[in-house]
Amino acid sequence: MIFALDSGSEIGQRTAWVLLGDDRCTRLVMLNPGWKPSDSRVIQTKDVADADVLISDGTTPMASLIGRASVAGVPLVLWPDAAESEFGPASVAVIVGANVGTALVDALLTHPPSMPTEDEAVRVAWTEPGRPHRDGAPIAFPEPVGATWAEERSSNRFVAYRDDEWAAATTIVEGQDGRRVVGVADHGAHLEALTLAAVGMVAAAGYFEAGIQGPQLALSEILAEARDLELDVAVWRSTP
Repeated sequence: MIFALDSGSEIGQRTAWVLLGDDRCTRLVMLNPGWKPSDSRVIQTKDVADADVLISDGTTPMASLIGRASVAGVPLVLWPDAAESEFGPASVAVIVGANVGTALVDALLTHPPSMPTEDEAVRVAWTEPGRPHRDGAPIAFPEPVGATWAEERSSNRFVAYRDDEWAAATTIVEGQDGRRVVGVADHGAHLEALTLAAVGMVAAAGYFEAGIQGPQLALSEILAEARDLELDVAVWRSTP
């Protein structure tokens, strides 16, 4: 696969190394001048016509990247969240929200221990940089994040703030048979980069149709790619 990467942050730089760590990456096209990984597969050019996917950490305006991907006829994967209504129609697949809080946490729900029955309640939670909460909803994350307070951002979706380098995402399924917790924890920028790379892999494989959309159409494939990229998933079960 040939990956084109628009990178201007630590997340983008780490994404480059994640992609280069996969044997399927035959070439990495870096769109930005300056920093580039030391690898024979890396080239710097603005030409993305031969790429299988264009991936961005969100430091370049989205409208510009959508135009470039449309001209080249390649799918575009964007790390930031964005409302689909912010843009007009797109002739190529444009996937927004290729991040931990939108893509990875929902992808974890496709892991077999996370899949709920009709009678079970489900909560999902993830971390974001910020001042930690002093109260709220107690959420169980894998170590080294561990149990922490979180706020409910929308129905059964919780965010916990961290003021260190760690990040995590978790799903909590509860019912008559007890509780199941499935989660991940890692260095924050690396976890975001791995998620961005996983969505990029899935987009390059053709799982998304033309149009601006979130990652929801291919969550199980995203989790499979993330695990292939060496994401470790922790599973904990309790009995009633």
